Amino acid sequence: MIKKSTLRNLCKIVDEKNVVFESEKLGEFSIDGVLPQIVLSPNNIDQVSEIMKLASKDALSVIPWGSGTKSALGNKPDRADIILSTKNLDRIIEHGASDLVATTECGITLKKFQEALNKENQFLAVDPPHVTHVNRRATIGGIIATNDSGPERLRYGAIREFLIGIKVVKADGSIFKGGSKVVKNVAGYDLPKLYVGSLGTLGIIVEATFRLYPVPEYSQTYVASFSSLEDCQETISTLLNSHLVITSLELLNPDLAASLAKRNDVDINDSRYSLVIGIRSVEKAVKEQIPSVKKICDQNNGNGFLISGTPEEKLWEDIRNFPWIILKSDRVVSKVGVVVTQIPQVLQTIKQISNEYGVKIYVSVRAGNGICIIALKGEGPSVNNALKHLRNFISSINGHLVLLEAPSEIKNSFDVWGEIGSGLGIMKRIKANYDPNNLLNPGRYI
Repeated sequence: MIKKSTLRNLCKIVDEKNVVFESEKLGEFSIDGVLPQIVLSPNNIDQVSEIMKLASKDALSVIPWGSGTKSALGNKPDRADIILSTKNLDRIIEHGASDLVATTECGITLKKFQEALNKENQFLAVDPPHVTHVNRRATIGGIIATNDSGPERLRYGAIREFLIGIKVVKADGSIFKGGSKVVKNVAGYDLPKLYVGSLGTLGIIVEATFRLYPVPEYSQTYVASFSSLEDCQETISTLLNSHLVITSLELLNPDLAASLAKRNDVDINDSRYSLVIGIRSVEKAVKEQIPSVKKICDQNNGNGFLISGTPEEKLWEDIRNFPWIILKSDRVVSKVGVVVTQIPQVLQTIKQISNEYGVKIYVSVRAGNGICIIALKGEGPSVNNALKHLRNFISSINGHLVLLEAPSEIKNSFDVWGEIGSGLGIMKRIKANYDPNNLLNPGRYI
């Protein structure tokens, strides 16, 4: 329990309206059934520092919270004394449009950040889920902390590719600044990258500087369905080894294709595997490449059609968010990483697992990099057994499976992160150095 004197001191740091301690409101910040004792929403970085100094002094655990879109990720926390919300840290510090660089506080939503950048015809080239959700939208800090990405990772890379500077409040309240506001800075270690995917275990990410891209002026997407995985994989291989500059290349299994076809009123064959191939660039480049995409699909028995404009935007939005728009509750969502050439084997095994355990499995594969987003729907024990079968198979081919979201009863019997490997020792030493008292997100990661 937090001492009353400490509670009083914490409440002095932020405005009264930025403190939550009523039990009925704390439920909104529950993580796998663990409730915080207090939620604080500081207005600036100095207040974040003061909160961490007090927490460090009294050995209080602190869980960083952006908008909660990834609150289900990770193991059940050992404890949650304080949730530190970054919702008020939403100011854009600087936008050097001529240099394609911007610095922002990290509580800002990606949507708000992009809207500001778009005024100069620029954007941050990441497209994770939860960007346009009405109530909870992905924040810049959350995207960095979870290393989240979307289909356009094929063309642009992940958030780490654009992060050139960072400001972090450490566990003891001290403020660390790494990197710079210059794209071609080459001095010293690239420490900002250390915080990418750290899940808030090394510090509170409060400010970041990114390099930007011009907004592509034109976009078209070709959707093709294939009767066999072999034809589908041959198409993927040919596309990736061609001269084409593809922005997104997504492979949908039949169950997901059927659901998205119904939602979007498009003519996707719901009994086949489908490829969704997006190209964003200048109009001339897009229109020159699309015929080549169609030709490659045709050569491999792929039947397809072209979409653009609002229908295209909606389809990609649904692909990014499919587990959360198709399954409204009790979602079991995992992220798998395998070698691209193993994708057919993974999909065939998923089909076998679905039949064996009587569960419905939706799969969207980032076909250019081997990332698979997998959602399972069925009765608890069946889903649990199917998930374990899938983990064992993925491990057998030297892949990796992380559980992104699941009900507590499944998480309690399943290793969320899986085998980390030889890097675990190094990660533990880094954690011990940056957070020796294990105050930040204790138990959720390492």
